[in-house]
Amino acid sequence: MSTLKELTLEKHKEAEEQPFIKSIFKGQVDRAKYIDYLYQLLVLYQSLEWHGTRLGIFKGIENIKRAKAIELDYYELIGDAESSGKVNASTINYLNYLETIKDDANKMLAHIYVRHMGDMFGGQMLAKLLPGSNRMFQFENLPQLIGNVRQKLDVSLAEEANVAFTHNINMLKDYND
Repeated sequence: MSTLKELTLEKHKEAEEQPFIKSIFKGQVDRAKYIDYLYQLLVLYQSLEWHGTRLGIFKGIENIKRAKAIELDYYELIGDAESSGKVNASTINYLNYLETIKDDANKMLAHIYVRHMGDMFGGQMLAKLLPGSNRMFQFENLPQLIGNVRQKLDVSLAEEANVAFTHNINMLKDYND
């Protein structure tokens, strides 16, 4: 029997291999690109978390929500500059896709799993390499939160989680040189 992690491993590796992610791990991320990417995440997480809340997905894992923390990180990095955030086509495509599954709690959970679990795991390394306070990677009682999230997961989410990874990879490709 395979696990959800095993069933999504190929796509997970593809996401990690994107040049933009590699530049972060090398400590060479372009600040302006990161700020723009952070804006894309803000818009995405607002949608994911709105739908997830409406569907009751966050019951018992409320502390996993990241949109407010991403917003604080974004405004910290742009400083006094007026926000000129523009939503990329790949982000719009992802948001449009989420609208097609907005009433399917299992499918929405798969997308929350990919984004939010990534923040809880890989985000801990990224936080040390990215500019700013990186509140989006700071979780209260992380081990318990991870355990509570895992209780909601099963292998039936794998197909949709791979769809989520594909959308996330497309968003990352906007920042590859």
